[in-house]
Amino acid sequence: AAVFGFIDKEQLDKYVANGGKRSDWTVKFAENRSQDGTLLGYSLLQESVDQASYMYSDNHYLAEMATILGKPEEAKRYRQLAQQLADYINTCMFDPTTQFYYDVRIEDKPLANGCAGKPIVERGKGPEGWSPLFNGAATQANADAVVKVMLGPKEFNTFVPLGTAALTNPAFGADIYWRGRVWVDQFWFGLKGMERYGYRDDALKLADTFFRHAKGLTTDGPIQENYNPLTGAQQGAPNFSWSAAHLFMLYNDFFRKQ
Repeated sequence: AAVFGFIDKEQLDKYVANGGKRSDWTVKFAENRSQDGTLLGYSLLQESVDQASYMYSDNHYLAEMATILGKPEEAKRYRQLAQQLADYINTCMFDPTTQFYYDVRIEDKPLANGCAGKPIVERGKGPEGWSPLFNGAATQANADAVVKVMLGPKEFNTFVPLGTAALTNPAFGADIYWRGRVWVDQFWFGLKGMERYGYRDDALKLADTFFRHAKGLTTDGPIQENYNPLTGAQQGAPNFSWSAAHLFMLYNDFFRKQ
């Protein structure tokens, strides 16, 4: 949620005191109007790295479907669209300084390199940054860099790892809904992304840590909505269905012999 400008007043004050700008957390919108000028709605002036990554996968799936249907030209077109998305993700959404993927702030005019704007590094790192790995859009070099961040004990490798905000994120809160808590789906996406780029052994270690440290998972307690990244405490609603589904996938993918 930090990527959409959510931050507590105390956190924002601290961010500004450390040299940041309040405007870094201001979310801007564009007006959508019809040809006659009627206001139809608003669009967030931000490009989503996870949306772009899933669009990359969508185009690959469409290419596979076109191939099955005997439409090679359409398959070729969808593969080209997928490659264009991957090139954009790796050129525009990866920050070489912090070694992570981010959403992009849309500027009034595109940058010289064709990007709509620069990565929104100021709002910190979140699980959207490993969506290019989960979808296979990342280059190997960029994936290597992202995995290093994921495994960093001062970033995402906490008592219960891979929370919804890195420890370095200015908006991090261990008990805040989408700004720190560990959601099982985002955890699974992270492990699958690591595995896809050759880091299965590291993913297995994180999976083991998760099951040992997330309270109640090794007993007969209810499966929780999410977990505290620093203590493993249960948070959110009990008997949570999508946590249960992803725990089942975690078991099949990372605890059974391959």
